[in-house]
Amino acid sequence: MSDHTNGATDDTADEPGGQGGQGEQGEQGGQVAAWIDDVPARVMRLDTWYTPEEFHPDLSAESLRLLEDALVFAYRPEGTPESEDFLQGAMAYLGEALMAVGGGRWGWREGRPVVLPDPGLGAPAAIDPLELIIAAQERAEPGAFTEAADRLHAAVAARRAREPGWKPVKEPTPGLDPTAPGAPHPWLARWLTERRDSFPAWTAATRTDAGAWDFSPESLETLGRLTTERFGTKAAFRAAEDSAFVQGAVWYVGEVAVRHRHGAWTYRRAAEGIPREEVEKNIYLERPFVHQPTLRNGVGEVPFYALLATVGDEDPAVLTERLARYRDDDPDDEPVEYRGT
Repeated sequence: MSDHTNGATDDTADEPGGQGGQGEQGEQGGQVAAWIDDVPARVMRLDTWYTPEEFHPDLSAESLRLLEDALVFAYRPEGTPESEDFLQGAMAYLGEALMAVGGGRWGWREGRPVVLPDPGLGAPAAIDPLELIIAAQERAEPGAFTEAADRLHAAVAARRAREPGWKPVKEPTPGLDPTAPGAPHPWLARWLTERRDSFPAWTAATRTDAGAWDFSPESLETLGRLTTERFGTKAAFRAAEDSAFVQGAVWYVGEVAVRHRHGAWTYRRAAEGIPREEVEKNIYLERPFVHQPTLRNGVGEVPFYALLATVGDEDPAVLTERLARYRDDDPDDEPVEYRGT
C-alpha cells in the first residue's frame, strides 16, 4: 500500500487479539499499548504547541498538508525534549489520519509504532509514520502524507467496487475515536455528585423561577444573562471561579450538552512537574469539560471558558452559540467502522 514501509506485513492479523485486540505479544504488546495510551496527549500537544493556527486535528487531507509543511519547515532534529515531542506527535497524528481512511490498528515493528491497515484491503503492508516523515523531508515536492492517504482511499474504493457498502474497520484509539464513556476521574466523580446535590440550592440562589432551569438549550440564554449581570469583567469572573454560583453555572452549561448533544463529562489532571503557567495554556487540563466520545471528530467545550466568553462579550447568546458547535450524530458520514462501538 505504501512505498514507505519497513518491509513488515500484518503478520499478526490471525493471532489471538489480532484485529480485535492489538495482536502483539509480550514486550511489543506493552510497547504498543503504552503508545496508544499516549496518542491523545501527543496529538493535543501537537495541535497546541507545534502546528500553525490554521491546523485543525480533524484527520482531513488539509490537516495532513499543514502538518507536512510544519515538519518540513519548522521541525529540527535537535535532540531536545521539544523536538522529540513534536516528532512523536506528528507520528501519532499521521497514523491516526491514515487509519481514518483505511481502518486497522497500531502495531509495533523495529522499535517504533506502525499502522496496520484493515486486512480486508488485501493484506496491505505496514505503514511506518516515521519513514513517511523522513520521505517528506527529503523530497523536493510536498505531498508525501496526502499521497499515502490517497493510496488507502484507492484501496478502499476498489474493495467497495466489489462489495458496495463495505467499510474498513478501525480499532478505536481511546480519547480520539468513538468509544463508550469510561468511568469518570475520581475528582470529576466527586465534583459531579456535589453539583447534583447542590443544584436545588443553586437554583434558589439565582432568584429565578425554578422552572427556567429545565436543561433546555433555550435556558442557556437565561444563564448567560444572569452571568453577565453578575460579573462586569472577565477578571471578576475568573476571581470567582471557585464560588458556588460559577461552579453551578459550569455544571449547568455542561449538563445541557450532555443531555442534548451526545456529550460526556471528562477531566484531565496535569502530569507531575508541569509548571502552572504551562497547565494554564492547555484549556483542557484541570477543569471539567464536556466532549463527544461516541462521535468521530466530536468536539469538546470547557464550560468555564464558554461562560468567560459570555462575560467578555457581554452577550447572553454566547452559550447557545457555543452549544451549536457540537456535532450531530450521522453514522452514514463515517468513513470507517469502529470495533466495539
